[in-house]
Amino acid sequence: MLNVFILEDDLVQLQQMKNDVDKIGTDLGIEINSKTFSNISDLKNDLPQPSRSNIFILDLEINEIKNAGLELSKKIRAHDQFASLIFITIHDEFLYRTYKYRVSALDFIAKDYGNIYDELQKDIQQVYKQLQTNNTEKPFTYKDYTHTIKIDFMNINYFESNPTNSHSAILNTVNNHQQQLNYNLREIEKLDGRFFRAHRSYLVNLKQIRKLDFRKGIIYFYNDETVPVSKLRLRKLLKMSNVQND
Repeated sequence: MLNVFILEDDLVQLQQMKNDVDKIGTDLGIEINSKTFSNISDLKNDLPQPSRSNIFILDLEINEIKNAGLELSKKIRAHDQFASLIFITIHDEFLYRTYKYRVSALDFIAKDYGNIYDELQKDIQQVYKQLQTNNTEKPFTYKDYTHTIKIDFMNINYFESNPTNSHSAILNTVNNHQQQLNYNLREIEKLDGRFFRAHRSYLVNLKQIRKLDFRKGIIYFYNDETVPVSKLRLRKLLKMSNVQND
């Protein structure tokens, strides 16, 4: 079951968002317990136990304070490092602040784009998929000089070659974060055989692929990031991943 906490000070929009979340649960066959809040203090007083099953959908502007949702997200993240945070607002210029505040937002959805339901559905599906596999997937482990680093396998979308350093690669997460590793792609392949070389410059996590555009040679991940796949690798990728083929 997923626990979804929705913060929105416009009561009409709050109810619509709850309706959307409940319908998504029905459409995807996922049990969802949704709770609504129209002010920050009520949500603060009702924070749940930390869990990967928790999803917080937060309006950035509450009571005409433009960064109220972001300030609250810092408190939520301090309380629950496992929860997924989704921001919804009409203010696109706040996008960069989700990273400035380092709360590892899952998504940022603009109200005026008119695709809130579709975006929420993809986000909720991604969280549920991660829950189903987290208990069985071992973390990706590597050594950084004298330290052993472990990263949640289901938080990795892909690795890409570092164009400025052939001896390193860049890890890209489902939360749109990047991290440089002192390993090239070939070394990462040897380190962990669960990743697939889709292209000479990309090593992908098969479990995070949402669909494959066979004609254009493009891989789509659950967070809508894309990477190319070489023609020679297309058919093998289809067999290994069992993803939707457009």
